[in-house]
Amino acid sequence: MTGVQTCALPIFDRQAELDALTLAGEIGIDHTFITGDPARGWKISRFVPNVRNLDVTNPEELRRAMVMNRELHDSGRTLGRSFDFIAEGLRYEGILRQHGDIELPGYDELKAKVLRLKEYADADGFELVPSHNDFFPPNFLVDADGRIDLIDWEYAGMSDVAADFGTMVVCTPELSEERAEQALCDYFGRTPTRDMERRHFWAYVVFAGWCWYLWALVKEAEGDDVGEWLLIYYRHAADYVNRLLADYESASHHDH
Repeated sequence: MTGVQTCALPIFDRQAELDALTLAGEIGIDHTFITGDPARGWKISRFVPNVRNLDVTNPEELRRAMVMNRELHDSGRTLGRSFDFIAEGLRYEGILRQHGDIELPGYDELKAKVLRLKEYADADGFELVPSHNDFFPPNFLVDADGRIDLIDWEYAGMSDVAADFGTMVVCTPELSEERAEQALCDYFGRTPTRDMERRHFWAYVVFAGWCWYLWALVKEAEGDDVGEWLLIYYRHAADYVNRLLADYESASHHDH
């Protein structure tokens, strides 16, 4: 499955992109950026020969990608732009409604569950961190010597610490649930706690799936064919939301 494109922001903020590229270079997770002019909209990057994209079926490559993600999140830096899956999904819903009523079976029920899950996840109190927000294999370059660069920072901004994990799971069909669990362990450098960390990060799989599902519905309404991706995005929201709500509501009941 190639050619998937995650949701585009309405207009690229080139200054925010330059800030993120600078940060990525300084912490050593993108060696390709040389310079750029956000006012004129250009940048210069190094050409890296003989590269391929990240192979998530290679446990060591997946581990290194997740360590890079943790290094970004732990950088202590602040980016001037923010990104939230639910806000973006609701924006796409507004666009979709311009094409007519949304008469999909179960749509309102799924939306209500996603929004309820977001309230629980927000209450977890995880911080906003500098995030890539397009964190999936096509944006990783692996060179002949095995060095990995994370490129394409157009969507970077301050997001929930779990947002990049959500994108990786939703947009990478080769990343089975078992591999995703290992990726989460790689990110934390240990087994995540089930009652807080694990459920929070998997909640962001639901949010990413729901956001990109709305994006796919918009594209279809505009006459584009997104193929099987519409169903892939939908399934990541629909297949996990009930389980996660049950986890949160069980924990809430125990707290009381």
